[in-house]
Amino acid sequence: MATEQEIRDLKHRHAPDLLARPGVNGVGVERDDAGEYVLAVHLDTDDPETLKQLPEEIEGHAVKYIGGGPFRKLPAQ
Repeated sequence: MATEQEIRDLKHRHAPDLLARPGVNGVGVERDDAGEYVLAVHLDTDDPETLKQLPEEIEGHAVKYIGGGPFRKLPAQ
Protein backbone atom coordinates (compact mmCIF):
# COMPACT_ATOMS: atom_id res chain seq x y z
CA MET A 1 0.00 0.00 0.00
CA ALA A 2 1.41 3.37 -1.03
CA THR A 3 1.35 6.43 1.15
CA GLU A 4 -0.19 9.68 -0.03
CA GLN A 5 3.29 11.21 -0.32
CA GLU A 6 4.54 8.31 -2.48
CA ILE A 7 1.68 8.83 -4.91
CA ARG A 8 2.24 12.61 -4.88
CA ASP A 9 5.88 11.99 -5.78
CA LEU A 10 4.76 9.60 -8.54
CA LYS A 11 2.43 12.29 -9.86
CA HIS A 12 5.26 14.82 -9.85
CA ARG A 13 7.49 12.50 -11.88
CA HIS A 14 4.89 11.37 -14.42
CA ALA A 15 2.29 14.14 -14.80
CA PRO A 16 4.13 15.99 -17.61
CA ASP A 17 4.30 12.85 -19.76
CA LEU A 18 0.70 11.88 -19.04
CA LEU A 19 -0.64 15.38 -19.73
CA ALA A 20 1.14 15.37 -23.11
CA ARG A 21 -0.91 12.36 -24.23
CA PRO A 22 -4.10 12.78 -26.26
CA GLY A 23 -7.25 12.62 -24.15
CA VAL A 24 -5.59 13.35 -20.80
CA ASN A 25 -6.65 16.60 -19.20
CA GLY A 26 -5.68 16.19 -15.56
CA VAL A 27 -3.57 14.17 -13.12
CA GLY A 28 -4.22 13.99 -9.41
CA VAL A 29 -4.02 11.91 -6.26
CA GLU A 30 -7.20 10.22 -5.07
CA ARG A 31 -8.34 7.23 -3.08
CA ASP A 32 -9.75 4.19 -4.83
CA ASP A 33 -12.79 2.19 -3.72
CA ALA A 34 -10.64 0.31 -1.19
CA GLY A 35 -9.39 3.57 0.33
CA GLU A 36 -5.87 3.27 -1.10
CA TYR A 37 -4.06 6.23 -2.65
CA VAL A 38 -3.79 6.03 -6.44
CA LEU A 39 -2.70 8.18 -9.30
CA ALA A 40 -5.91 9.51 -10.86
CA VAL A 41 -5.81 10.44 -14.53
CA HIS A 42 -8.73 12.48 -15.83
CA LEU A 43 -9.75 11.97 -19.43
CA ASP A 44 -11.81 13.97 -21.88
CA THR A 45 -12.48 10.93 -24.06
CA ASP A 46 -13.69 7.36 -23.79
CA ASP A 47 -12.12 6.33 -27.10
CA PRO A 48 -10.91 2.73 -26.71
CA GLU A 49 -7.84 3.36 -28.89
CA THR A 50 -6.75 6.24 -26.66
CA LEU A 51 -7.26 4.12 -23.54
CA LYS A 52 -5.10 1.33 -25.01
CA GLN A 53 -2.16 3.76 -25.17
CA LEU A 54 -2.29 4.56 -21.45
CA PRO A 55 -0.52 2.46 -18.78
CA GLU A 56 -2.48 0.32 -16.33
CA GLU A 57 0.19 0.93 -13.72
CA ILE A 58 3.21 3.18 -13.26
CA GLU A 59 6.21 2.12 -11.20
CA GLY A 60 4.12 -0.75 -9.81
CA HIS A 61 1.23 1.49 -8.71
CA ALA A 62 -2.26 1.19 -10.17
CA VAL A 63 -3.63 4.07 -12.21
CA LYS A 64 -7.28 5.06 -11.95
CA TYR A 65 -8.81 6.58 -15.11
CA ILE A 66 -11.74 8.93 -14.75
CA GLY A 67 -13.81 10.13 -17.70
CA GLY A 68 -15.57 13.40 -17.46
CA GLY A 69 -14.90 15.59 -20.43
CA PRO A 70 -12.75 18.69 -20.60
CA PHE A 71 -12.28 20.92 -17.58
CA ARG A 72 -13.90 24.34 -17.84
CA LYS A 73 -13.20 27.42 -15.81
CA LEU A 74 -16.25 28.54 -13.84
CA PRO A 75 -17.21 32.19 -13.91
CA ALA A 76 -16.22 34.26 -10.90
CA GLN A 77 -18.99 34.84 -8.39
